[in-house]
Amino acid sequence: MHLFRFAIAVILGVAALLAPAIRAGADAATVPCRVVAEYPHDPGTSTQGLFFSDGLLYESSGGFGQSYLTVSEPETGQRLRTQPIEGRYFAEGVTLHDHKLFMLTWLSGTGFIFDPQSLELLTTFAYRADGETTEGWGLTFDGDRFILGSGTDVLRFHQASDFARTGTLAVRDGDIPVRLLNELEYVGGMILANVWKSDKIAVIDPESGLVAAWVDLAPLRERIAPESGVANGIAYDPQTGRLFVTGKRWDKLFVVEVETLLWRRPVSPDAVSEKLNH
Repeated sequence: MHLFRFAIAVILGVAALLAPAIRAGADAATVPCRVVAEYPHDPGTSTQGLFFSDGLLYESSGGFGQSYLTVSEPETGQRLRTQPIEGRYFAEGVTLHDHKLFMLTWLSGTGFIFDPQSLELLTTFAYRADGETTEGWGLTFDGDRFILGSGTDVLRFHQASDFARTGTLAVRDGDIPVRLLNELEYVGGMILANVWKSDKIAVIDPESGLVAAWVDLAPLRERIAPESGVANGIAYDPQTGRLFVTGKRWDKLFVVEVETLLWRRPVSPDAVSEKLNH
């Protein structure tokens, strides 16, 4: 009897440990991240979009009547410029293309284009066709086309010239749809996506839509204020390979390091050369 109970206990213990990994239909492994640096972040910012360019961090904060776009120094958190958004719009994902800053809004179907230097509003664009109900959540640019997330398990590809939709990509972990795709970042051939209400980042193959791996941000919870919201915000510095992450109303911005095999080109050729020469 004692041996039987011991065997049952061992089986249950192993099953508990393996439960996340053997979820029916799920294939992608979860990998940890290591904190390389942490910087101050305005806890009043409800981060919706984040990206890094030329040493500066661009960020959108959401909320009807509360939305704004800001550019800051990542190391100090100091804001250099802030652009309020008209109250009827809810700011969402942001990205840079052709020296212009593109920003989605949540429900309106309208996107905005800003000058990245002054944050002056240049013009608007439609991110969905008439009659569609697609929402604007995450936005990134892969060097050729825009990639838009709408809070579902489907990503949409849009032409750089006129934002016309050119295709879609269903995102799966094995055979399980990955819904609530939120803030997006294109990194070295892969799409990184926050998943709303989760502390994980999905690393997505843009050709197959399969999740290659999950980056676990849960350990960062020990370093931020208890009232902090969901993880949301990914930005990449291609010159150094720094990966910035934060969340809605987080008081910290982190630089994290994960297994470089997750993306095909982890850093720029110049950065690789510089590392090899040191």
